[in-house]
Amino acid sequence: MKIGIDASRLKAGMTGVGRYTEGILGPLDRELPDATFVLYARRKCSVVLPSRRWSVRCDRHPLFSCLPTPQWIHYRLASVARGDGLDVFWAPNTLTPQGFNTYAPCVITVHDLIHILVPETLPPLTRLAYGRWFDGDVEHAARVVVNSQATSDRLFDRLDRRADGIALPAVRSLPFVRETAVATISKLGVKCPFLLTVGTRAPRKNLVSAVAAVKLLKARGKLLDYQLVMAGGEAWNRSNRSVERDDGTHWIKPLGHVSDGTLAALYSLADAFVFPSLYEGYGMPVIEARTLGCRVITTDSPELREAGGANTTYVVPTPEGIAAGLELALAQPAPVPVKLDHDWDDAARVMAHAFRSATSKVR
Repeated sequence: MKIGIDASRLKAGMTGVGRYTEGILGPLDRELPDATFVLYARRKCSVVLPSRRWSVRCDRHPLFSCLPTPQWIHYRLASVARGDGLDVFWAPNTLTPQGFNTYAPCVITVHDLIHILVPETLPPLTRLAYGRWFDGDVEHAARVVVNSQATSDRLFDRLDRRADGIALPAVRSLPFVRETAVATISKLGVKCPFLLTVGTRAPRKNLVSAVAAVKLLKARGKLLDYQLVMAGGEAWNRSNRSVERDDGTHWIKPLGHVSDGTLAALYSLADAFVFPSLYEGYGMPVIEARTLGCRVITTDSPELREAGGANTTYVVPTPEGIAAGLELALAQPAPVPVKLDHDWDDAARVMAHAFRSATSKVR
């Protein structure tokens, strides 16, 4: 079996979909020992190939390779991949190349329905692309895999299409040495005690409300010694740099993108992880924080409850709601690190089954 994979999100500083896709690749290589794989990248692909059975094909066209990612997938990827003799194509970014399902069956992963539920939080071209192509790509896919039961339910409500499998995200490897954690964060100017946010400063992440919540508590004479540490890079909406402005009090500490080892140190030493997203398809940072024993305060939604489990504090994602959640969580003992009941091997098995069933369907 020859499997093509959209690798447009596998790049330096990857988040979300990129991290999810990367987590599955190694286990997928073990699950399908007789398969060959081709990763199709818009320009560069920043991933270690699992074995010699993998190759990368980058778009070398000086103009087409500069298209925004959704438009590159839809209009250009088929030209890059055509003639490679693929048996199946995996679209981990949901969108598929225009007309490509006439050459090979497509398996798509649906991570969320952002363009429907909170469209105003997307870049305009991304919102346009998903609004135009999402429904048709789901309808024509040979197999549809989702990342959570809640996403499956929302997809059925939207398109009356049942997911063919659920491949839950797992915890990526976060190298961590507890004895050096304090030294690791000290080099970045982070001091205990602190609160932590993780993710790009995109509108959907709602970091403005997290900052406002901490300001409320400080104004009430609480959390006076606390920093608010923000790990994560810029997003499409540069106006959200305003979340870093702290009126001269210097208690907000933006770090930008950090290494996996630094991220693990931050999770393990933070008094609480604050994740007040307006909407998530699952919430990978939530499970990362839980496995390192960090208190979690996050939005009360089906998807985040699926990731957060019983020992997470769920809130209305407003400044007052987050502030109340912080007070409640910090009054409780730190949770014991949890061990998830699923891993990337489980997700790879779901994907392997989808590939096999997609190819057998067309024979």
